[in-house]
Amino acid sequence: MEILLLLLMFFSFTCLAYNLFTLKERRKGNISRRLEYIKNQDEPDVPSDELSLSFKERVIKPMLENVGKAMLRLAPHEMISNMEEKISMAGKPNNWGVKNWLGFQAFLIFGLPFMMLIFYLRFRMDIKQFILLAVCMALIGLLFPNMLLNSRIRKRQSEVGRSLPDIMDLLTVSVEAGLTFDSALSKVVEKMPGTLAREFETVLQEIKVGKSKKEALYQMADRIGVQDLRNFVSSVIQADQLGVSLGKVLRIQSEQIRQNRKQRISEKAMKAPVKMLIPMVIFIFPAIFIVLLGPVVLNLIDVFAK
Repeated sequence: MEILLLLLMFFSFTCLAYNLFTLKERRKGNISRRLEYIKNQDEPDVPSDELSLSFKERVIKPMLENVGKAMLRLAPHEMISNMEEKISMAGKPNNWGVKNWLGFQAFLIFGLPFMMLIFYLRFRMDIKQFILLAVCMALIGLLFPNMLLNSRIRKRQSEVGRSLPDIMDLLTVSVEAGLTFDSALSKVVEKMPGTLAREFETVLQEIKVGKSKKEALYQMADRIGVQDLRNFVSSVIQADQLGVSLGKVLRIQSEQIRQNRKQRISEKAMKAPVKMLIPMVIFIFPAIFIVLLGPVVLNLIDVFAK
């Protein structure tokens, strides 16, 4: 009964905080809806597709976005720009923007200590332990979104690094067969799945709407953050500006990327014995010492006991 009451209190606190954060936005939204209704009152009603969306899209995402709007006014500009860069490099997971991630971070910072308060009231913890755990939970809420974004970035960069040599081969063959660079990118988008192919598709769309090829390619390299891709983009831009044969440049870059991948694999293989030493010292060596020296220690204990 007490747990149910505490959970009810937590839910009420969350709803109250959400209402306070979104009061101003709801007033603006109500006025906008009324104006839209007056504008379209003579038009036939159109059924809404809102109920066809998932619970996350209908409830969670708007709630985090509204809380994030309030957090934008409080967060430093450097923190916001850094998070925008990380979201872009992570591929904008779940289609969340800065407002959603700031709202998620605020919910963890305040929600996790409140859960510790519930445990404190339920199990009668020591006040010092409660303060320590509440501070730890708040730090976890502060750091966890950044850790999640960093994990997504590393996963995305790893996927791009694995697929880059094969995509470079397809680009090289397409250009040497007589296609232009844009047509070769279209062929990559058509034939190759994955993150890099989707980024090339974004580059082609940006070029179609008027952005220069140089700017679109450099922005793609910044969004991904892989050094081999940066070198590839720089080589393509220089070849385009100087009039050098693009096919030869792509073939050289393809060979260089494969050589760099072999070197990275060799480097990881040489680091493996050193990394294996730590779990061996912690888990395997103590067991071996117990098996070898255990009987000797027991015999010595018996001798000295007599």
